[in-house]
Amino acid sequence: MTTNWSLFHKYAGTKPRQFVEVRDLGTAVWHATGMAETWGTDTLEELASPAAAQARYAALCADAVAAGFTLTRQAAIDLNRLDGDLLASEIRDGARNAFNAMRAAHPDQTLNAFALVSDDSAITIIPLANSVQALSEDGGGDDIVWNPSEWSFFEEGAWLDIAYRMILPYHRDIPNEVDIDALRDWVFGACAAALRQLADEGLFGSAAERDEVALLFHVTDGDGDDDVIEELNTPASFKRYAAWRATWNQ
Repeated sequence: MTTNWSLFHKYAGTKPRQFVEVRDLGTAVWHATGMAETWGTDTLEELASPAAAQARYAALCADAVAAGFTLTRQAAIDLNRLDGDLLASEIRDGARNAFNAMRAAHPDQTLNAFALVSDDSAITIIPLANSVQALSEDGGGDDIVWNPSEWSFFEEGAWLDIAYRMILPYHRDIPNEVDIDALRDWVFGACAAALRQLADEGLFGSAAERDEVALLFHVTDGDGDDDVIEELNTPASFKRYAAWRATWNQ
């Protein structure tokens, strides 16, 4: 099903703070508003005809602009077609901003770990980071190096709000034909692809510097296996992970 989609934000500086989202669903219009990183409050309005729905869609978009929101994204989206490249590019840009914001917010820390974390339902995308200093304060063990839930920096998820809005329709009462397995493949694959792209562009340092960096995609309530750790990390970093992972069976 192809829908017209408009997403608006208000910002704290350049970071999304509030959102308004509007979707034209043929003879209905769905819209939501709230704080970034939240579902917000949504309403579905049934209209008499596609023309009436288009008019209501346009009016809601105009209302958002009048209320001080800025248009962030506008597109015709086929909800039954999962565009992995598009989602990966939004996750990549949001994760880059999140990592840079964490680094700027903690100039006395040397960030040496970054992760994107989702859940088994593929609803969330949360950026997390750790630092040399925080790791040392926590004892420096590999149980922390490879465990994002033990990391110290997690306050920049709003940078990923665009990607979050792209995922949420599949968890709301909006018609689509995507099943949970396809949704997981789409979200998890896009997260891994985004991290690979960021590593390739040098966000986490040079090849030599990356030996001291842990880069992860993690599913919080999954089965504990992570097939992308090796491809996201340098051979030296992955060797350290593999040695730690081997201790699980001892």
